[in-house]
Amino acid sequence: MTTDERSLVWAELERATRDRDHPFRQPVILSIDDSGFPSGRVLTLRAADPASRSLRFHIDTRSPKYSHWSQRPLISAVFYDQQARWQLRVRGAATLHNQNEIARAAWLASHPMCQRTYLSQSPPGLEIDWDSPVFPPGLERRRPTGQEAEAAYPNFAVLLLTVAEFDSLHLSGEGHRRFLIAENPHSVRRLAP
Repeated sequence: MTTDERSLVWAELERATRDRDHPFRQPVILSIDDSGFPSGRVLTLRAADPASRSLRFHIDTRSPKYSHWSQRPLISAVFYDQQARWQLRVRGAATLHNQNEIARAAWLASHPMCQRTYLSQSPPGLEIDWDSPVFPPGLERRRPTGQEAEAAYPNFAVLLLTVAEFDSLHLSGEGHRRFLIAENPHSVRRLAP
């Protein structure tokens, strides 16, 4: 790898948004919870834009993570490609979009079954009875109509991760290679693995 490592990283992230089986498609994303602990979860990468240095994810406004990033907009992500033996760590700033142009465009581009997720009757993480239905009656196993899905839109948010830096580690029996890629201003430095 060379100083083109940045181009390689962004190309793989963009590819992951189109390829449902790409190993970078569902990274672990971390926030800082209300007790000050790192809180991780797997989210689906929806868009990667090198021009704006942003990665886009979708989340529920009722979930604790929405509150975490509202209060502390620090964010980290870990991507891993087991076959390529490539670990990519990302650090940056979180920006939330709810009921604005960015959120609306992402909502309209979402598949109806993805929109159905936001119709859950209880906020994510809330303890519920064992026999409580998750979705409104009749929507447990079917795609919602446009009108039914629209009721969920207030629960939908876009999480944008504005990348400050990538830490790219390529594992190899011939010697690991590691790079720190700063985004603003752009620089690529080789690090000891």
